[in-house]
Amino acid sequence: MPELTKSTIYLATNNMNKFEEIRNVLENSKINLRVINIKGNEIQAFSVLSIARQSALNIAEKFEGAFLVEDSGLYIDSLYGFPGPYSSFVYKTIGVGGIIRLIRDRENKNAEFHSALIYGENGKIIKNFVGITEGTISTSIKGVKGFGFDPIFIPTGYNKTFAEMTTMEKNKISHRAKSTGVFAQWITKKLDNT
Repeated sequence: MPELTKSTIYLATNNMNKFEEIRNVLENSKINLRVINIKGNEIQAFSVLSIARQSALNIAEKFEGAFLVEDSGLYIDSLYGFPGPYSSFVYKTIGVGGIIRLIRDRENKNAEFHSALIYGENGKIIKNFVGITEGTISTSIKGVKGFGFDPIFIPTGYNKTFAEMTTMEKNKISHRAKSTGVFAQWITKKLDNT
């Protein structure tokens, strides 16, 4: 079988955990994923898609190659969607324990993880992809794998957190794996037609 010719696409991020998750999903695709240390302006918005699109627009002005921008957030029902697009900041300030304290006495512990992935090339945005995984928030920290709020997010249909799952398990159901999976299907068709 001939060697698969891969196209190089750059993920604009400083988060190597995010890079590894996306790279693992794209492992058997025609994509050779690399990291580029370039950042777009992050606007204040409730939608991670709006934030990712604005960031991608800024990056497209500075970078001519093919690139991806991914933004994600944890939206907790009983906290009216908080921390949502502020998940990274909230994680760095009050952490996983802070979220547990905020929801411990709330009956509704439903939540969603959202991922927005933007693809751009030749100085413009081409397409966006969204992935959502529903679940609940655990009132105790469970597991040591993953990153961010993974130790308290239990996806629907499972009895363990993302942090208790192997990378392979998480990449079958995570919000980021969903947005990346749809992107992989789309880019494969695009590359096949060029």
